Amino acid sequence: MGREAAGLNDSRAEEMMKAVKTLGLTLAFVLAFAPIRTFPGLPQTGAVTNGFLGVPWGANQGEVTKAMKARGYRKLQGAETGSLVFKGAFAGYPCQLTFRLLANSFYGASASFIARSGRPAAPQQAFLSIIQDLTDKYGPPKSRKSGKIQTNDGKEHPRERAEWELVDGATSDRYAVSVDLEVTWFADDSGDQYVVDVSYQAVDLGERLKKQEY
Repeated sequence: MGREAAGLNDSRAEEMMKAVKTLGLTLAFVLAFAPIRTFPGLPQTGAVTNGFLGVPWGANQGEVTKAMKARGYRKLQGAETGSLVFKGAFAGYPCQLTFRLLANSFYGASASFIARSGRPAAPQQAFLSIIQDLTDKYGPPKSRKSGKIQTNDGKEHPRERAEWELVDGATSDRYAVSVDLEVTWFADDSGDQYVVDVSYQAVDLGERLKKQEY
């Protein structure tokens, strides 16, 4: 009886192993040929921005000022309420840097590089360089637009924009990053200038702070 029982157990074990193997192959076949579901229009998941120039989201006015001064940025006077403005560099380009706060908490920032000349070569290079840096970090932009704009003197100038919409996989918080290249001109038609504007925003944090402030 002992040998018969042992033989029966071995037989059942072998059958179970065959069943498991068959199930595994079947499952692999199903997964290999199952249609892949995509979700167009959703924000990109993966790396997200944790602040701007080392200043974390939610920092208060004193913390933003202290962090920027420690990095050698000069604070400018005359900023509008809820904003802090500094002079310094972003991605190697001289910029004016603006931090926006709600309920004394940092939720958005921008860096503006202004080329005084009406020639687009330098600002276009800055625009493309910054886009490449952001693509290396966050992947390709969700939206990329190119066009033309006509100034008062009748000249056509390039106008471009790239946008990233990011989401934190752990918290589901959304973040937006954009880069714009556009031309502005003076009211007296004395000339024009190109501006490359880089914007960072913690979208959901901003919405929470807005509710808190109002």
